[in-house]
Amino acid sequence: MASRFTYDQFQQAAQNSGLLGQFSQADLLKAQQDPDFGMSILTQKQNYANAATDAERAAANRRAEELRASYGNYTGGKDGSGFTLTPLSPGSFTYDKAPTYTGSYDSNINDLWDQQLNYGSFTYADAPTYTNRYDDTIQELIQDILNREDFSYDPATDPLYQNYRKQYTREGQRATEDALGAASAASGGLPSSYASTAAGQAGNYYAAQMTDKIPELYQLAYNQYLNDYNMQLSDLGVVQGAEQSDYDKYLNQLSQYNTDRNFDYNAWRDQYNMINNNLQTALGMSDSEYNRYLNDLNQYNTDRNFAYNQFMDEINSQEQERQNALQEAIYQAQYANDWSGLADRGWDVSGNPTDWERQYNLALLAAEYGDYSGLRALGINPQVFNYASGGSRSSGGGGNDNNNDNTPTGMTQAQVQQIINAYGGTELTQEQWDGILANNPGLTADDLTAAGFKIQSNSGGNNTITVPGYGPLPSEEVERLINSGYAQIVGTDANGNPIVVRTNKGGNVAISR
Repeated sequence: MASRFTYDQFQQAAQNSGLLGQFSQADLLKAQQDPDFGMSILTQKQNYANAATDAERAAANRRAEELRASYGNYTGGKDGSGFTLTPLSPGSFTYDKAPTYTGSYDSNINDLWDQQLNYGSFTYADAPTYTNRYDDTIQELIQDILNREDFSYDPATDPLYQNYRKQYTREGQRATEDALGAASAASGGLPSSYASTAAGQAGNYYAAQMTDKIPELYQLAYNQYLNDYNMQLSDLGVVQGAEQSDYDKYLNQLSQYNTDRNFDYNAWRDQYNMINNNLQTALGMSDSEYNRYLNDLNQYNTDRNFAYNQFMDEINSQEQERQNALQEAIYQAQYANDWSGLADRGWDVSGNPTDWERQYNLALLAAEYGDYSGLRALGINPQVFNYASGGSRSSGGGGNDNNNDNTPTGMTQAQVQQIINAYGGTELTQEQWDGILANNPGLTADDLTAAGFKIQSNSGGNNTITVPGYGPLPSEEVERLINSGYAQIVGTDANGNPIVVRTNKGGNVAISR
């Protein structure tokens, strides 16, 4: 499952809290591997720093230790600064209690001892909890505010506008009729063009009055929209204030709870100490019989030491197993370029400790089997390998590249294709090989090998073996390199042929072809 946090987020949070310097190297290393662990440990360190009592600090440390055991199988000790592997460590050794002293005062001693043993752990009622009675209401109000529809106004759906419309329409009709009647009366009761015009003007007046009412109604509707919005905000403020009041009451209850619990714990501890003091007094009165007890105690210590030595032998055995596993991881990194084992043990493998040449040789070996990730990591464009081999190889480390850039080998795709066209493929005679190098100053045998070219096998049956960094070589030449320490066999291919790579041995070696 993916982490919720990044290591950068953990570092920033720890820095902001002022607690970054209190992290052990083991905790930082585990946080780098799992940032969620780091954030969880940070929370417990904050709880520890903010704790008001020893019990609260002990609880924070206990939870931190549980996290360390769960994520990394180790403990941090009393203050979290240590590193002890679990489940077996010297601190986890347990043994039966030592024999108790008995004698003339056994009755008193046993009674007091029994009281002490059965005193029991300190218990107390659970702390008050806070329940937000208004959370649903607050969330509902917030959603109503956030999801409030944008303001819009349509006179056709406004009841107030419809009332005005009916009123002005009615008044317009009445005014039209009155104007028409008056104008007709003036002309002897007969309608005239003047009467019609006067009636129309009267009707248009009220129609204009109705239209002029729309901006007023728009503003009125918008004001109502704003009033509703402000009332919602006011309601939210009232509910939030009520919730804050409840929370303040809860904090007061919690404070009183902590005060009462501390008082009761001190009383519980004082009673325990009184029992213990009485026990010590009774033991002091039995000094005359104490020598016999010491003999028994001596045998107990002998047996415990024997058991502890057995326990330590087991720890040493496990430690040896871990060292063997570490050595195996180192061998894998040295000879197989597999750094996963060291990475799993917290090593920083981002800067591969092998020299560039060995990385290059191993990358070439991987490229022979279609894995070009090593070449890419060294900044080498593997396109020329695919191009020279006709695209027959598939990359196991990231797929084929399709760009046309010049490569760090010193050859371009055009150069590679030119040689393939000139000689009909990637297998060259020794004469062709030497001629290409002679006619191209700056071009090396390694460049040709890296581009996928090789020298044809000798006619006499003397097979060649390609060694990254040296190119195709006769078998006797490869044997000479191996015997001299300049090359080594790292395995065999699918056909049973040896796979030979260049070693880290310094200096140059003369190659005869």
